Amino acid sequence: MYLILKKGVLREIVSKAFKKAGNIRKLEISIKIPRSTLSNYHNEKIAIKKENLDKLLGYLKLLIKEEDVLEKLPDNWKQIKGGKRCVETKKKNGTFEKQIREMRSKNSYDSERLRLWHKKMKKENIEKYHIMQYERFKKVGGYKFTTINGEKVRNELEKETADLLKSLKINYKYEPLVKADGKYFFPDFLIDNNIIIECTEWRGFDKAIKLKDKIAHLKSDYKVFVLVPKPLKRYYEILNQYLLLGIDDLRKTLKSL
Repeated sequence: MYLILKKGVLREIVSKAFKKAGNIRKLEISIKIPRSTLSNYHNEKIAIKKENLDKLLGYLKLLIKEEDVLEKLPDNWKQIKGGKRCVETKKKNGTFEKQIREMRSKNSYDSERLRLWHKKMKKENIEKYHIMQYERFKKVGGYKFTTINGEKVRNELEKETADLLKSLKINYKYEPLVKADGKYFFPDFLIDNNIIIECTEWRGFDKAIKLKDKIAHLKSDYKVFVLVPKPLKRYYEILNQYLLLGIDDLRKTLKSL
């Protein structure tokens, strides 16, 4: 953070620090702020970093009043200011609109190339395409938990499921690509290539509706279970025939299969 102080306040602080140290060189050594920066502070040419102000105040054993701070600026305020100045300069010399047109043209060209790439991949290698797209999605998907097998999973329920399957010595795949009813999906867990377990901790009826649509495609090729924490049952009642309530319910079901 940077601070802009009332006129004269920063000069007075730096002057006192010079006097205490004896000279600017000794002050530089004492508080580890470069002489050029100290000189600019003394002449009030630049805003002061909060950490540098704290160094000066600590050195002098002083405090400043809240009203002495006129403005607080973010760490990137110089970049913001520089960007605005650049735009103003380009507008004055007439190059701004030209650059905008060039960028739009380039973006349009890049968008068209990307659209053609998607179309080609879907036609020539649909499975690879879906895997690539899903891998990109997973990078921003917030996989915060790690299973005994070392997989990164989304939530605690998925971790408990994976660890239970491991403890029961049941081989599984986590988020594999499967095809059903002419569509591609990445279910949470696949067992023996015929059993799917979907796990969710989502509080809301909308997830149940989405899962119902997904199951409509999967059920022709797979036996599907939807695992939710018991307190969330009311959100998923439309999936009753597929529903498992909690990890103990899953354990009983797995042992019976």
